[in-house]
Amino acid sequence: MTEKQTVLVTGASGLLGRSIVSELEKNSGFTIIKCAFSRTRDGYVKMNLLNEADIQETLQRFRPCAVIHCAAERFPNKVEENLEEVKKLNVRASEVLALEADKIGAFIIYISTDYVFDGLNPPYSEDSVPNPVNKYGATKLLGEKAVLGVNPANVVLRVPVLYGPVTSIEESAITVLLKAVREEKPQLVSDIEIRYPSHTEDISYIVHQLLKLKLNLKWNI
Repeated sequence: MTEKQTVLVTGASGLLGRSIVSELEKNSGFTIIKCAFSRTRDGYVKMNLLNEADIQETLQRFRPCAVIHCAAERFPNKVEENLEEVKKLNVRASEVLALEADKIGAFIIYISTDYVFDGLNPPYSEDSVPNPVNKYGATKLLGEKAVLGVNPANVVLRVPVLYGPVTSIEESAITVLLKAVREEKPQLVSDIEIRYPSHTEDISYIVHQLLKLKLNLKWNI
């Protein structure tokens, strides 16, 4: 009987994290370690990404072959208001996670954002030069560099604004607009951006395929 591969998901109780867990649980070849902090419940492991010892203990305890790193402060307005604190989560915690993963031979799939680009020269490829126009994009770009700096074989997946099944209407930047419409309240939005929302199930499927590809490559070494 083939031993199951262990995959650890950070931010597993969040909008994208829940969808990724659901996608991976369809595949009986994976044991999923669902990590969360502010929204933990039965079946979840509480991990404080601002506590480096907690990260180390969790990865040493479960020794995953891969870490899917979804956890981040992803609301640009919150980043603007509290940049230095956000850097601890979006940048430093990502680096520590990559370092601890590398120690046990695991790789990271790092969920980033299309906000690393300025939108002036689309369409973008993997080789396009990033130029974030807000602090959120800047922190995620620093997180990318930290993760790839530890191990260039780690994976960065830049995703656009997400929508999907939500636990509250405020959870997605798309569904939150419904609240404004229902309440007939003005909503401040950007008038200089064209956004291409992606469904969480589509991104989760891509993550699953990347995971299988990376693991197959590892098996073939």
